[in-house]
Amino acid sequence: MVEFSSSAELRAEVAQACRVLARFRIVEGFGHITCRVPGTDLMMITPRKALGIVEPDELVEFDQNGNRVGGGDHPPLEFHMHLAVYKARPDVMSIARGHPRNVAAYSAASEPLRIAHGFGANLGHVVPVHDEPYLVTNPESGAHVADVLGDCQGVILRGNGMLAVGQSIPHACVNAIFMEEAAEVQLKARAAGMEPKYFTPEEATRRNGDDRVHEPVRGWEYYLAVAEGRITL
Repeated sequence: MVEFSSSAELRAEVAQACRVLARFRIVEGFGHITCRVPGTDLMMITPRKALGIVEPDELVEFDQNGNRVGGGDHPPLEFHMHLAVYKARPDVMSIARGHPRNVAAYSAASEPLRIAHGFGANLGHVVPVHDEPYLVTNPESGAHVADVLGDCQGVILRGNGMLAVGQSIPHACVNAIFMEEAAEVQLKARAAGMEPKYFTPEEATRRNGDDRVHEPVRGWEYYLAVAEGRITL
C-alpha cells in the first residue's frame, strides 16, 4: 500500500458515507463513492468491494490522469466516470454511485426521473438518463456521462443504476438518497393509478431554494445517526 495524501479525517468521512449508503440500500454489493482531496488535484475512491465493509486504509487515490498515487490497489472499473465528472464540474466535490431499487426501475426503462417530490427538488426538476447500458470503463464513456450530467445534480445510467454529485461527501450521499426517495414516492403514485404533478424548472428551483442549505445537513445528520445505530427504525 502506498501512503495517503489525504487526511485521516477525510478517509473516516468516506467510511461513514459508505455505511450510510449501504444502510439505506443505495449500494449493496456494488457501488462507490469518491471525493476530491482538498489542497491537491487528487481524487479518492472506494475500492472494488461492497461499501458496507470498506475500511479507510483501503481507499485509493488518483491523479487527474487516472494514475494511482496513494492508498490501496483495487480501484473499481468505473473510476473513469468519476474523473470525467470532476474535470467537467469544478463545483463537484464528491460523487455517490449506486443501484438503488426504485431508481433502478427508471434505469431499466431508460426513463428520466421527472421530479414531483419536495426533497427531490434538491436534484432540480429532472434527472437525465445516460442511454448506454454498459459499465463506464474508459475515458470516452466517462466524458459522455459527464456531458449528459451537465449542470444537474445526478444522472441515471441506463440499466446501470445512478450517480449523484454534491459539494461535499454528505451532500452527494443525501442527493443520492433523495433521488431514491423521489423515485419510490412517484412509482407508488403511478402504481396506484395517480399521475404525479411534476415540478416545472421554476417550481423546482423555488422549492429547493426554500431550504437549500439546511435540508442536506438535516438529512445527513439523520441518515448518519441511523447508520451508526443512534436511531433505530
